[in-house]
Amino acid sequence: MPTRPLRARLLTKLLVAMLVPAVFALGLFGAAAHEVARRLLEDELGKRLGTAASSVAMLVLPEQISAISAGDEGSNTYANLRHRVEQAREGLAVRRVLLVAADMSVRADSDHLLALGAKAHELGADAPEVERAKSGQPSASPLFTGRDGLPYKRGYARIGNPTVGFAVVEASVQYLDALAAFRRWLLLGGIGSVAVIAVLAAWLSRRMTGPLERLAGAAERIGQGDLTGTVAVETRDEIGYLAKRLDEMRQALRARDERMQMMLAGIAHEVRNPLGGLELYAGLLREALAGQGERLAEVARVEREIGYLKNVVTDFLDFARRPAPVMDVVPVRDLLDEAAEICRASGGPTIAIDCAAGLVAHADRAQVRRALINLAKNAIVAAGPTGQVVLAARKAEDDRFRIVWEVRDSGPGIPADISAKIFTPFFTTREKGTGLGLAFVKEIARDHGSDVTVERGPEGGARFRFMTG
Repeated sequence: MPTRPLRARLLTKLLVAMLVPAVFALGLFGAAAHEVARRLLEDELGKRLGTAASSVAMLVLPEQISAISAGDEGSNTYANLRHRVEQAREGLAVRRVLLVAADMSVRADSDHLLALGAKAHELGADAPEVERAKSGQPSASPLFTGRDGLPYKRGYARIGNPTVGFAVVEASVQYLDALAAFRRWLLLGGIGSVAVIAVLAAWLSRRMTGPLERLAGAAERIGQGDLTGTVAVETRDEIGYLAKRLDEMRQALRARDERMQMMLAGIAHEVRNPLGGLELYAGLLREALAGQGERLAEVARVEREIGYLKNVVTDFLDFARRPAPVMDVVPVRDLLDEAAEICRASGGPTIAIDCAAGLVAHADRAQVRRALINLAKNAIVAAGPTGQVVLAARKAEDDRFRIVWEVRDSGPGIPADISAKIFTPFFTTREKGTGLGLAFVKEIARDHGSDVTVERGPEGGARFRFMTG
């Protein structure tokens, strides 16, 4: 598996798994914290304004509210009330103080916006709060926007009994600045938290992808048949547990392969010894039957079968004891010519070479030659006496340092139902055959970091390909 896709996918999954819930939780927490802070500050301001209104109400005698009305602007009582509301405004550091009779007519206004006896219609929106204040419970209005476009809040408190009137204290909502600052801090804290989580996710992905990449590489090597390298256990978490199990699987596969190799070698050895004796006796029999043509033909048939069995035994031994590749610089054209020369036979199909001059490969010469010969022999049988076989090589399109080896023929091709089986050891469609030829080619391709593929070629038959360095 390529490094970048694995790392990118894991990082994406970690970011999604960590950031999405974190952003949602932080957003929900920020909104809840902001709303709670806003309500607490608004309630606190309302309590303070209600207390301030009660303080103003205590400074005024109920008889003073009842004693004056419109037209008494020059009276001492009105002057006294105006003086008191102005003092209260300055002392309480509020925007405005009003004294209002029960019928909503103004008795004093610190801002002189409403004349004596004028109706305070602007208080009509706070009817529930006014009624609560008249009942003897200080109250505060909801936020409202003043003429200057800024938010304000009013506090109400009763003066005397419900039939007299009430005091009104109006103040600007200064806590909104603090709330805005709190909101900014929440936003900055959220952004910082998300950044920290993103960095943590990136660090975790890097910490995880390293062992995972090496584990994937080890699994790929095992899949290609390399059972020699130990799978390192780098961590003690789930990845380390998986690495340990993978190494145990590698050891079990290696032990099984060793047992199979020993079994194949033992069988081949036990069969080779009798074959040697049979070959010797066949030679003696041929000498004893000299001059008897019919009997000599039978002896020749026996010798051919003995030779076939010897080849089978040799294939078994080679498959069981296949050595590790020894890499070297190999002239590509020379190797193709050599394989073609070995496979050419009188009365067989023509064998052509398709290769540019000067190409070299970094490969095991003997193993690649064997792969080419095995493929060429199969192609010769498939093409028939009048067909054509082509041995070709070229540079790989996606990697200029690798060579693509190709053997194709003009035969009937490989049936689709068996194309996936032909590389399996001991699978063969011939009457006589070990089924190890293409299995050898697959193992040789794997030893060179590649795989062998088969498809329909331009001549109509099969086209086999594998790559080396």
